[in-house]
Amino acid sequence: MEEDNIITLKDGKKYLLLLESEYTQKDYFLAILLDEKEELTDQYEVLETKEVDGKTLARRVKDPFLLQELISDFEEQNKAA
Repeated sequence: MEEDNIITLKDGKKYLLLLESEYTQKDYFLAILLDEKEELTDQYEVLETKEVDGKTLARRVKDPFLLQELISDFEEQNKAA
């Protein structure tokens, strides 16, 4: 997966991938939810991605410690841009 791609989760919600981070050898993305017209909303999620049987799977990150670490990294990336 790469930044600026749109992905669809199992629940049918679509997200635009904004920033990527690697933490403990796993890939994470800051993503923004898209509405039914694929327009940006104001809802952000942190997603963990992994490859399983040649498919890329994504799930929402819910661990508060991990979220804080990743959000700090995303903020640093944004400052550097």
